[in-house]
Amino acid sequence: MAFSPQPPSAAPLPHRWLRISTKGAPSIRATLALLVVVCVLPISLVAGLLFLNYYEREQIQLSKSAINRAQSLVLSVDREFAAAQSALLALSTSHRLATGDLEGFHRRALEALANVRADSILVLDRSGQILLSTRVPYGGPLPKVADAKLLERILETGKPGVSDLFVGPITNQRIFTVGVPVRVDESIAYSLNATYTHQQFMALLKANAFPESWRVAITDGNNRIVARSHEIEKFLGKPVAPALLARMQTSGEGSLESVTLDGVPVLTAYSRSPTSHWGVAVGIPKAELTAGLRQTLLRLVLATLGALGLGLWLAWFVGGRVARSITALAQPAVDMVSGVPLDIPLLHFKEANAMRQALLDASDSLRKSQYDAHHDSLTGLPNRTLFRLSVAQNLALCERNNDELCALFIDLDGFKAVNDTLGHAAGDQLLREVSQRIAKACRTSDICSRLGGDEFAVALIHSSLEQSRVFATRLVELISQPYFLDGRRAEVSASIGVSHFPGTATDVDTLLRKADQAMYGAKAAGKRRVRTAI
Repeated sequence: MAFSPQPPSAAPLPHRWLRISTKGAPSIRATLALLVVVCVLPISLVAGLLFLNYYEREQIQLSKSAINRAQSLVLSVDREFAAAQSALLALSTSHRLATGDLEGFHRRALEALANVRADSILVLDRSGQILLSTRVPYGGPLPKVADAKLLERILETGKPGVSDLFVGPITNQRIFTVGVPVRVDESIAYSLNATYTHQQFMALLKANAFPESWRVAITDGNNRIVARSHEIEKFLGKPVAPALLARMQTSGEGSLESVTLDGVPVLTAYSRSPTSHWGVAVGIPKAELTAGLRQTLLRLVLATLGALGLGLWLAWFVGGRVARSITALAQPAVDMVSGVPLDIPLLHFKEANAMRQALLDASDSLRKSQYDAHHDSLTGLPNRTLFRLSVAQNLALCERNNDELCALFIDLDGFKAVNDTLGHAAGDQLLREVSQRIAKACRTSDICSRLGGDEFAVALIHSSLEQSRVFATRLVELISQPYFLDGRRAEVSASIGVSHFPGTATDVDTLLRKADQAMYGAKAAGKRRVRTAI
């Protein structure tokens, strides 16, 4: 970008002369006093206490109702387990198991699948080796169960049991199993297991017909989700929400306010089976609780509104003006820091308008300060600080895009003689005209700057070393043209050093230093010429 040599005094200050009289606008304090008189009435307190008491009682009642539904679903889960265990116990009495006729039992198990309502039936020996599975043709290779906690429990207690959710070694999917011991000659020889997927209990959830918005989950003994009313594919096998998990680990049933795994605030009731240790959590969205109470509390609300209607309407009207006056100043305060010109309409209150005017004045001062901090006060060109920042940004872009950039370090030849002969005012005028010639010669993508004294710099973006040398040579001739300062002729020339990215340097400081050294080489060679950094 070629910065025009516009002095900072010319920078637009749009709000300096837009002071608007706010005489007669009411104060925020007077408005808030009116709001307090109208709204803070004894009936408000009474209505609020009644509402709070009623809401608490309804919450307790809803919590009890949800716990009852959770208990009912836990009983349904246990009935499913009991039915599966009964079917397996009946199947375990098959003489084929007692005689070791596993091939014949494999056929019998296939026939019994419908009664067991399982995904598969399998037989494990005492070591956890799967001897047969209805999912695999008899005689096919079968794996060993790596972590057979249910088998260990059956061998230890001699009683049927239910596993937690785990990844099945045959299907490689999450399953749980119901197992019963198989005794041969009064000792446990096998474990007869039925495997189930989460779909078994998804059907159970649907059969219980919970409201669509409720979050209901069935969990295993480790409090991991086996079935869930919403997004089961996402949450299958994951622990319940942390707050609920902490409560389920310490008590068999209860209720709490929590947030579900999918981010819904709920009132959660939970219950855990004392036999299978599986549990159920029923979450009622808080928004639905409020909506449910709304109809019941309608009379109370109407009575309160009847007493406070006029006052609340006035409070709303006046409070809205207060709020709008305050919020109207928030975004301009943010914009002011970034230097964006502010446009704040006239507000309703005296104090707000005073703050509005203060923001406008501060914005003007800040923008002028930012402009002065980064521009030369004499020529209006970017100063050394802004030049370094701009070049550093463009160097990063050039490196990313495999592009080129050249820096020109310009020093005027003969400026001191003009300054001493014609005076400092003429010298300042000369510097302004030189800056104008440099700026006009540059492209809009280039960066030009006055570094200080009679030193200038130009960064040529997307420019090769040869192109930059040609430009610098033209610039020497342009600067060397005569100047007329208040009718007096003056002549100066320029010595220019050129450095190149990435050939000469890869950072802004080295780039400027190399260009500076090349400029001194140009002066040593006779001035009014261009030298390239090595």
